Amino acid sequence: MKPQAPTTSHRTHRRGTAVVLTAVSLTVLVGFAALAVDMGILYNVKAELQRSADSAALAAAWQLLDQEKLMGLPDMSEEINAAIGEATAYAARNKVAGAAPGLRSADVVVGHLDNPSNLAEQIATGDPNTYNAVEVTVRRDALQNGPIPLLFGQIFGLNSADVSAKATAVFKDGVVGFRTTSSTDTIQLLPLALHRSVWYQLMARTTGGDNYKYDQDTGTVLSSPDNILEINLYPGSGTGQLPPGNFGTVDIGSSNNSTATLSRQIRYGINEADLAYYGGELKLGDSGNLLLNGDTGLSAAIKDDLQSIIGKPRIIPLFTEVTGNGNNAMYTIVEFVGIRILNVKLTGAMNSKAVIIQPAYVTEEGAITTTGSGTSYFVYQPVRLAR
Repeated sequence: MKPQAPTTSHRTHRRGTAVVLTAVSLTVLVGFAALAVDMGILYNVKAELQRSADSAALAAAWQLLDQEKLMGLPDMSEEINAAIGEATAYAARNKVAGAAPGLRSADVVVGHLDNPSNLAEQIATGDPNTYNAVEVTVRRDALQNGPIPLLFGQIFGLNSADVSAKATAVFKDGVVGFRTTSSTDTIQLLPLALHRSVWYQLMARTTGGDNYKYDQDTGTVLSSPDNILEINLYPGSGTGQLPPGNFGTVDIGSSNNSTATLSRQIRYGINEADLAYYGGELKLGDSGNLLLNGDTGLSAAIKDDLQSIIGKPRIIPLFTEVTGNGNNAMYTIVEFVGIRILNVKLTGAMNSKAVIIQPAYVTEEGAITTTGSGTSYFVYQPVRLAR
C-alpha cells in the first residue's frame, strides 16, 4: 500500500511546536542576560561601597590620636566624636550608585584591636584610652540609604537587593623595634637616650616646664605655653642619671660611631646599614630590653644638626640603667617614645646647655609591634586598613 502524505493539520502542529520551543529559549536567554545586567550593577555598587567604607575608616582612625594624651590628661570623648564625624563625611564623599551614602550611628564602631590580623577578634569598646581602631559599614539596604533597585530582576520577582561593605582601619602601638621597609629606607630614631624614670615623671606632670609651643599651622616653635610639658634632655635633665663623661648619646650601628655618623642619623634617620649591625632589625629582646653602647658625642658639633630638626617628630629610646663611663657606657633600652625638639643650646657654660623636648606623636612605617601595648609612648605604625 502506498504511504499517505501527512495531512495539513499535522504539518502545522509540528511547525507550531518549533515556534513554541524557540520562544521559551528566547525567554530564558533574555532572563539570563537581564540577570547579568543586574549582577553587573550590584558588582559596581559593591565596589563603590567598599571604597566609601575604606576611606571613611582610614580618615576616622587618624582622629584617635588624642592631643590631650600629650598633656597627661587623656579624654577620648572629643576624638571619638571626631572619628564618627570624619567617617560620616568621607563616606558621603564617595558616592554609591550616584548618591552620597549616609551612616547610622551603629555603622561606626570605635574601639581597640589587640591583634588586627586576627579576624576573629571583636573590637573592644571597654577602655576609650586604648582605642586604636574604627570599623565602618556602608550600606544600601532597608536600614540605611535604601536597597538597590533591579532593572530586570522583576522577571524573577526580585525588585531590589541589599548590598553593604565593611572596613576596619587601625594604628598599631606596642612598638618594640624598627626595620626599614620597601617604602621607607630610614627610621626617624635619634641616637639620644633618656632615663625612663624622668619620662614617667614627665607623664605624671611632676617634672618639666611649659615654656614652648609648636604651632602646627606654621611649623614653628613659639615661646608660649601649650600645656604639653617639656624637659631638658641634656645633660640627663639634671637628675644625675648619667655617668661621668657621657651625655645620653648612644651608638646605633657601629660601637665606634663618629660625630659625622651622629650628625647623619640626627638629620636623616637610621639607615639600613646601621640596622645591619643587628641583623636588619633594632628590636627589644625576649627579656624586653636592648643593650646599646654609649657615645660621648653630644656637643656643639651636632648643634646645627639638632637645630635642623626642631619641631619635627622623632623617636628616642628610654633606658633603665647605664653601666660604665664615657665611651664605655652601656645602656639598657626598654622603651621608645615620640618627642619633638623645641630648643637647642650646646654652647656656653655646662649648666646653660639644653636640648628641650616635649612628647609628640610619631608614626613610623618601619615600626615593629607586638600585641598589646606598654612598650612605647606616642609611637605607632601609620593608620592602615586591617580588614
